[in-house]
Amino acid sequence: MLDVRQPQTAPEGAARVADLCDADLSDPRTYETGPPHAAFDVLRAAAPVAWQDERPVALRASEASSGLPAPPSPGFWAVTSHGLVHEISRNPALFSSHLGGAQMFTADELTLAGLRLMMLNMDPPDHSRLRKIVTPAFTPRAVEALRDSIGRHAREIADDLTGAGTVDLVTTVSKELPTRVLADLLGMPEPDRDLIVTWSDGMIGFEDGELTGDPSVAVAMFAEAVEYGKQVAADRRARPTDDIMSAIANAEVDGERLTDDEFSMFWILLVIAGNETTRNSLSGAVIALQEHGLWDGLARNPELLATGTDELVRHVSPVMQFRRTATQDTELGGQRIRAGDKVVLWYTAANRDPAVFPDPHVPDLSRDPNPHLAFGTGPHFCLGSRLAKLEISTMLTELLTRYPGLRIGGDVERITSSFIAGIDHLPVTLK
Repeated sequence: MLDVRQPQTAPEGAARVADLCDADLSDPRTYETGPPHAAFDVLRAAAPVAWQDERPVALRASEASSGLPAPPSPGFWAVTSHGLVHEISRNPALFSSHLGGAQMFTADELTLAGLRLMMLNMDPPDHSRLRKIVTPAFTPRAVEALRDSIGRHAREIADDLTGAGTVDLVTTVSKELPTRVLADLLGMPEPDRDLIVTWSDGMIGFEDGELTGDPSVAVAMFAEAVEYGKQVAADRRARPTDDIMSAIANAEVDGERLTDDEFSMFWILLVIAGNETTRNSLSGAVIALQEHGLWDGLARNPELLATGTDELVRHVSPVMQFRRTATQDTELGGQRIRAGDKVVLWYTAANRDPAVFPDPHVPDLSRDPNPHLAFGTGPHFCLGSRLAKLEISTMLTELLTRYPGLRIGGDVERITSSFIAGIDHLPVTLK
């Protein structure tokens, strides 16, 4: 394995985020009112690769997971242009997901060893071999086969809103649909499906006071989900069905089945990726349509969702960033990158790049083509992108048809997170 250590000093002569704008991209509190798009605009124009000194708060998750002190980190390179995010994403040999993992914080070696069992934190060829196992569940044909069941869930959710007046769209709709769809996909019994939200909130919400605000809770939820995953693996190996978890549990890579730990990492990835991105895209889409005065027009012309779904996902960019690690000294965007440096790809900034998206801060539901990076690109392009877009468009169509006069009915509360552009609460009045 390539052994590249993170430099323990900030680079000399680098363009610095602190010299260009007031935002601290390492501080989760920066995102309490949404992504700092004004700061990203400044950085993209002045220095699309800029050095961000890192706050210790960004390192807590590693310390909590292993009980070991989190390794020191001087900071990271923030990449904010579409072209450079695209370039890095398609060059895993130079910018690795494996070396330091895909998370922004710096992990100790014990934590990192566990993270590296997850496909998200692998590079080709290991990543490619594991990706082949799960790919059949997300082909166009496989996703299309789910259309009827997704439609049924969406109708039932909309039915439950009848006569409700004002509701929290997050709890009644945005969490509900992906949880039901994912439980079906994973073969989870109905009484267990709420565990998906419990685990996901716990693991993602360690920076948010309302969700947990405590890294130890994230660790506990991770352990609980892993244990459940191991039980699923044992069950599917003893009594295989036609669901995706049976296929993964019984698949062989290089002539060997996945270990329980490898299976559990697949389980964790599907639980989080299949839930967080879709649910926050749904909530964010409703907010965008309301804030830009597009809801009423879309209710009259729902066919615009054919292109509008991708545009809403671009606008929301539910996953704000992932990290890579430079494998060797290189140059990027006029900056000298050292082997071992953290390089953070800000998809939420890349998706507002005016060089690619005219009038990028305003949703254009007819935008086509739409080369957004909300689902990534390159080897780690999101396998579930088709499924996510089908869920989003199906649920939005149901809401637009049933409640064409829907309005935001109170203050929107966002998740405190430097990773997910998430919504805690979204009160809406149904009309």
